[in-house]
Amino acid sequence: MIRTKLRRSHAGKALLAAALLSASTPALLPAAPAEAVAAGRVCFFKDTQGANGAGHIAWAVRDPRNSKRWVWGSTDNAEGDSYTVPGKDNGSWMRSGSWDDLRKSFKPDPGHTKNLYDAYRCINTARGDLAAAERTFRAMRDNGYQIAYNNCLTKSIAIFRKYSPALNSVYLPNGGATPPNQYFGKMLDNARGWEKAHQYTPIRRSR
Repeated sequence: MIRTKLRRSHAGKALLAAALLSASTPALLPAAPAEAVAAGRVCFFKDTQGANGAGHIAWAVRDPRNSKRWVWGSTDNAEGDSYTVPGKDNGSWMRSGSWDDLRKSFKPDPGHTKNLYDAYRCINTARGDLAAAERTFRAMRDNGYQIAYNNCLTKSIAIFRKYSPALNSVYLPNGGATPPNQYFGKMLDNARGWEKAHQYTPIRRSR
């Protein structure tokens, strides 16, 4: 009888602890390989030599209803200047397909450094709103460009936060006035939940 009561007491405490933990933890999942099955997942892709050595960032989100489908894109500063007025082409683009399609899209381009991506970092989320991410991309595409506060990095962060509101500043720090290389490295190192950088090897398109 005493052992039964003790077991029930320990079980009750364990259930209470689990409930408190789930209530205080954002809807994020442990890191897993990019191709693994999970609900939501977002990834930054980094071109270390982009923007004259400050770095350049692209983004990717996974379809939470189809783990084989991704949506990805970037803002490549079409004018090559520090400011683009809203409504003008800021070099934003978006595509969708498989993980291999993504790797072919982010391909090396000999002769210059733009889109020469060399690393990526990801985090899993319990849920993801793909439609919200795509709507945010279109808003970011049409709102111009500003080198410090409305750039490839800050637009990617905005897309991720709409995709998963659980990605608050603890998991996804603000990126204003921050070089993409610094954000991708030191700032994500100090944020919660992010995988270490994966070496990125694009797949070359067949000719």
